[in-house]
Amino acid sequence: MSSIRVENVTFVFEERDPLRNVFRDRRAIPGEAEELREGEGKVRALDGCNLDVADGETIAIVGPSGCGKSTLLRVVAGLLQPQEGRVLYDGQDMADVPPRDRGIGMVFQNYALYPHWESRENLGFFFRLRKREREIPERVRITAEIMGIGFDRLLSRKPPTLSGGEQQRVAIARCIVRDPRLFLFDEPLSNLDAKLRAQTRVEIKRLLRRFAITSLYVTHDQTEAIALADRIAVMRKGRVDQVGTYAELYARPANAYVAGFLGTPPINLFPAEVSEGELRAAGLTLPLPPRWSQSVRAGQRVLVGIRAEDIRYEATSPLRVQVELVEPIFSQRVQLAYFMLGDRRLVAQLPEQVRLQAGDPLPVAFPEEALHLFDAETEIRLRES
Repeated sequence: MSSIRVENVTFVFEERDPLRNVFRDRRAIPGEAEELREGEGKVRALDGCNLDVADGETIAIVGPSGCGKSTLLRVVAGLLQPQEGRVLYDGQDMADVPPRDRGIGMVFQNYALYPHWESRENLGFFFRLRKREREIPERVRITAEIMGIGFDRLLSRKPPTLSGGEQQRVAIARCIVRDPRLFLFDEPLSNLDAKLRAQTRVEIKRLLRRFAITSLYVTHDQTEAIALADRIAVMRKGRVDQVGTYAELYARPANAYVAGFLGTPPINLFPAEVSEGELRAAGLTLPLPPRWSQSVRAGQRVLVGIRAEDIRYEATSPLRVQVELVEPIFSQRVQLAYFMLGDRRLVAQLPEQVRLQAGDPLPVAFPEEALHLFDAETEIRLRES
C-alpha cells in the first residue's frame, strides 16, 4: 500500500491531441464541459491540482464533466506526464517510474478486457508479460475465492459472452490478481443498469474493506461516492475545491459550488444584503446568525444557502409563498414543494402528511442554524466566529 500526494499538478492538452478525446467524458454535453481553454488550441485539464491520499484510504473524486477527474487519475497512474508539479508515492517522486512499475490496478469504464481470451487468460496476462507463467494457476485460484460465489464459473468464458456486471467483475479481479499497491477506478459502474450498479457497488465495497488498499475512485454518482469512499474530493476546472467526509462537505461547504454540487435536491441559493443584524432578500427578511456577525458589514452582498430538508413548514410563520409544483418522493415518504423567492426558484422538502397542491399558499420558516453564507462575488464561505 502507499500514500499518494499530488502537488501543484498542471496538465495541458493540445486541442487536437487524440488523447484528449480518449480521456474526456464521452457523456459530456458540448458547451457544458468545464475545460479551461488557453487559446492557440490548448486546453488546461489540470490547473495546479493538489490532493493527499493516506495509506489505505479510499477517496472518491467527483465533479462535472470536463473538470479533470479522469486526467488526474491518469497522471497518478503515470499514463500522462504533467507539465508542472509532481506525483509522489510514499514520498517518492514518480516522474521517472513507468506505469508498469508503479504497482497499479486500474479499472476502466469500458472494462478493457481482451475479447478473444477467456477470463482466466485475461487474469493471467500480467504474469505472462513478466514471464511468471508458473504463478498464474495459484494466483487465479486465490483471486476466484476472493471474488466470491459464482466467479469461478466465469473463468472459462470469453468477455462477449458475459453481462456487463460479469465483465466488470473480471476487470476488478484482473487488478486484484497482481496484488497492487494502489487501486484506480475510472467510472467503473457507469455502463451498468441501476440493479447491477447496486450489486457491483457492494462487491467493490467488500473488496476495499478486505484489502484496505489505497484507492482513487472517479464517479459522477454521489451515492457511489458516499458508499465507497472514506473521503470525497470535489473538483472544478482542474482543481480540487474541497476534500472531506460527505458529512463535513455537506455541513460546511467551502464555497457555493461545493454546496450546490452535493445533495439532492441541490441546495437553495439566493442573494441577500446585510442590514443592521438582518439578511434582506426579495420578499424575505431573516435574522443574521450571530456566528457571522463579525465577518460581515452593513450593505454587504451575500449568497444565502439553505437545504430543502431544512426549510420548515410552520403554520404560524408570517412568510407565505405560493407553491408552483409538488413532487412526491414515495420511497422517502416526503414531497418536494417548489416556489419562487424573487427571481429564484427554491424547493422545500416536507413530510408527505402536509397536504399541498400547485397554487396553495405555503407558510415556511428558514431556521438560522441551517443557513450557509457565502460572499456574493467570490462565492467563498464566510468565516464563522
